[in-house]
Amino acid sequence: QITDELRHTQTMASLRPADRIIIYLGAVFTENCVANNEISTYAPVLRALASSTIQQRHLIAAFEWLCGTHYTSKLKFFPILLKQLLDEELVEEDVFLSWAGDFTRNEYSAEQSMVCLDTLEQLKLSAQPFITWLQEAEEEGESSDDGEEEEEESSGDSEEA
Repeated sequence: QITDELRHTQTMASLRPADRIIIYLGAVFTENCVANNEISTYAPVLRALASSTIQQRHLIAAFEWLCGTHYTSKLKFFPILLKQLLDEELVEEDVFLSWAGDFTRNEYSAEQSMVCLDTLEQLKLSAQPFITWLQEAEEEGESSDDGEEEEEESSGDSEEA
């Protein structure tokens, strides 16, 4: 029902479909969103709003707006919110890595009138430790997968002997 109402509001106001998420965040997230773990609280609706890769990019963009414009005091908490999005499985790791490698302002970003380029750059910079952690975890996962394959091959060789 909430997503239907958001779709109706977005359509009637001639806004982009991506703006549904911004409307929702602006309506329900408070300035205490980190302390209150509001991502977890609202995860079911966020999941419905961001079920595809493109929508997950829009979800990240909506949090850029939330931290960079709506609650500027939350700019420093942006990486924590990204981690919460990951923990709640609302945004996939690959989507975060794609976002990190993309231009600061791109087709997924909130409108220029909503978040300025300098703010987007600050947010991306503040998220760099989170992105580095993701990249390192992915590399460790790949190297442990390689190690498991080598162990399987060597144990297979000993069984043949």
